Amino acid sequence: MTVQDLAHLLVEARASRVVLPTCESCGRALRLPHKTSGGGRRCSRCERNARSIACANCGQVKPVQRNIEGQRFCRTCWRADPRSFADCSRCGRYATAVVRRSETVCLDCYRAPIKICGLCGNRGRITSHLDGRRVCARCYYAMRSPKPCPECNRKVLLTGYMNEKNVCAECAGTPITMACPGCGSISEVRKHHLCVECRRPIIIQHLLADEAGEIRDELAPLAHYLLTYHDKALSLERWLRKSGSAAPLLREIVTGRLPLEADAINSRAQSPQGAVFILSLLVRSGVLPEMNVPSMRFEQWLKSWLDGIGEPGDRLVLRQYCAWELLGANKTSISSRAQYQKVRMALKHCERLLREIRLQEASLMTYPKRMLDVFLTGSPVQRDALAPFTRWLRRHGLSSLRVEFRPSVLEGREYAANHRVQMARQFIADTDMHSVTRVAGLLILYYGFPLTRITSITQSQINADSRPVTLTVGTDPIDLPEPLGEAIVRQLGLARSRSGTWLFPGRIPGRPLTAGPLGIRLRKEGLMAVSARATALIKLTRQLHPRVVSDLLGITPARAAAWSRLAGGEWSDYPVIRSAPTRPQA
Repeated sequence: MTVQDLAHLLVEARASRVVLPTCESCGRALRLPHKTSGGGRRCSRCERNARSIACANCGQVKPVQRNIEGQRFCRTCWRADPRSFADCSRCGRYATAVVRRSETVCLDCYRAPIKICGLCGNRGRITSHLDGRRVCARCYYAMRSPKPCPECNRKVLLTGYMNEKNVCAECAGTPITMACPGCGSISEVRKHHLCVECRRPIIIQHLLADEAGEIRDELAPLAHYLLTYHDKALSLERWLRKSGSAAPLLREIVTGRLPLEADAINSRAQSPQGAVFILSLLVRSGVLPEMNVPSMRFEQWLKSWLDGIGEPGDRLVLRQYCAWELLGANKTSISSRAQYQKVRMALKHCERLLREIRLQEASLMTYPKRMLDVFLTGSPVQRDALAPFTRWLRRHGLSSLRVEFRPSVLEGREYAANHRVQMARQFIADTDMHSVTRVAGLLILYYGFPLTRITSITQSQINADSRPVTLTVGTDPIDLPEPLGEAIVRQLGLARSRSGTWLFPGRIPGRPLTAGPLGIRLRKEGLMAVSARATALIKLTRQLHPRVVSDLLGITPARAAAWSRLAGGEWSDYPVIRSAPTRPQA
């Protein structure tokens, strides 16, 4: 037993005259296992910070993991350096060596020593040390993330041990050794690190500061945007560490090696996704002027794709079709990822048809109808892409080919009404469900909104001050039921911390969440969006006139009438003038 152990035992026994020594750096009264050059002592956290220097490989200030030939490396760079590899004496593999004393042992073969844990008092393999106390694997993994304390029910780091279970330090009567150095919070997910609120400004400073440690004036709006709308420092730090193209591209802009211009960023980016993310981030924060980033991405793809088509005639036809029809004066520009994917897929189907015509040694005017029918049997999706293309060819006298759209059929998808009620009860009762999933699921189950309509809902469409809460999708506002109203107000508060426009902000700054990821979220909860939507619309059109459904849900009167006919409704005696909007029933 050391003198420190004796002092702590006396204090635990309520000895009034015993004063615990304090850390030379932070002044906390806890176990001090490390000596300083001046004769004092430091706690483990301050010793770790004091050992943090610039890594010889990556240059980041981190704790030293290993010295190799006089150079100091952080943990990540040490594991990647070829000089840290050797032949393991136990398994014989050439792997990272962690022990080189009596024998060379690789990382997989190494086993921590079995000793008495300083928290629970049991013998086990020592995984870490906490302020001079050995911590076994069981206690270490129990304290890695915040959990509800069994005694006080607070969700904090459980660094104490009492009554054969892990509890928080306050309930155990032990010093709070894992508090955030910045604000004192004990809800951090990693020990000895700053909490999210305190770490975010530091991460942004490392991301946007130049070699002199200053953030340029033109990048100041970006720093403000990340502080205001990026509420998760962990995801920001993960993106900074693991991004293969976007983060290095931003660092080139910060250091001045890359001009702060859209064309330069597009040409330097290794992937289109990285360019779109960086440009959207800079536009949304106000660093660059407003521009249509998806349209710019499409134009870049179109140029490279057309250059790859070897036949000049096909290239000319596709360029004219895209410029005059898809992106003509009467068409909207590419404004979303879904629209970009749709136009790109349509052009590829058109190029396949032109290539097939050349392979058959025919032309647009001589290609026979029977061969076109054979070509269309491969995929039904081709019809929707080729129907407007052949119509454009006929209108300009280039061909007589005709492809019709697939017939649109409304189906109930055999989604039982009682199952819809059960799913609605599940989404209402589960208040711990992610608010994005819960709100989207209830909107489908109540009103049959499609996923694309849900993701495009803006914050201005919601009136959170009225009672009940209202949502305006069509011409008339919808009075939301109380469970859905409370869920949508909660999601509105979370969305405002990330975006000032969308109810469901996406990963790309300034853009909403797309329908694909939202559908995956709902399927994980057991909700099939298409079938549930069909059942909800059939239920609504049985209760309400199609005109009411059209005004409330924002669908066309013809579509609402089609759903009414599918539901078997008869509204021939419905009055033309309605006195007041009707609230639909779930």
